[in-house]
Amino acid sequence: MAKNRKSCEVPDATIHRLPLYLEKLKLLQAIGVEDVSSRQLAESLDIKASQLRHDFHYFGGFSRPGRPYQVEKLVPALEQIIGIAEPVPTAIIGAGHLGQALANYQNLDLQGFPVRGIFDANPKLIGLEMRGQPVRDMDDLETVIRDEKIKIAILTVPSAHAQAVADRLVKAGIIGIFNFAPTDLKVPEGVAVRNERLAVGIMSLSFKVKCILQSQEEGIAEV
Repeated sequence: MAKNRKSCEVPDATIHRLPLYLEKLKLLQAIGVEDVSSRQLAESLDIKASQLRHDFHYFGGFSRPGRPYQVEKLVPALEQIIGIAEPVPTAIIGAGHLGQALANYQNLDLQGFPVRGIFDANPKLIGLEMRGQPVRDMDDLETVIRDEKIKIAILTVPSAHAQAVADRLVKAGIIGIFNFAPTDLKVPEGVAVRNERLAVGIMSLSFKVKCILQSQEEGIAEV
C-alpha cells in the first residue's frame, strides 16, 4: 500500500505528460515499432530525454540504463499507472452543445472512458440518444452512478448550477470531476477536480498571437 501511495506523489507536470507518452507509444505500436530509445521518444514530443527519464523514474524507469524501451511492455505499464488498464465508466452532466459534442467524441471510448450516463434538467433533451446513450433526467443521477459504478463525471452545466450539481455528484460517489463550468468548485478532500477554462485558453492564445503580430510589425518597421 505504501508503494501505491508513493507512486501517486509525483509533480502535476509529470502527470500531464504521461498521457502524451502513452499516445505517442500507441502510435509507434500501431506501425510496428518494437523498441524506442528515451532520446527518440523525447524528441518526438519536443522535450528533453533527461526530462522523460526523470518522469519515468517515479515509476521504476521501465528499462535498464542504455537500453531502449520495449513498446509492447511500456504501453500497458503506462495504462496501469494512469488508471485506464480497465475501462473507466464516465458520466456527462449537461447535454447542451458542449455536452453533446463530448458525448459524440469517439475518443472518449477509445481512450478508456466509456460514457455510461448522460444527464440534463431540460425536458426537451430527455430521451435524446447520443452514440447509443439516452439523455436521462437528473432525478436518475444517483441511481445510474451507483449501478454503473461511475467514478468520473464531466460537468458542462451553467456556472450558476455547477456547485449544486457537484455536491450531488460527490454524495453519489464521484471522486473525479472534469469541470467545464466557468467557476471554481468546492469539493471535500479525496475528490479531484480538473478545471477546463475554454475562455481562458483562447485568451492565452490571443496573447501569444498579439505578441507574434507585434514582432512581425517591428520586423517590418526595422526594414
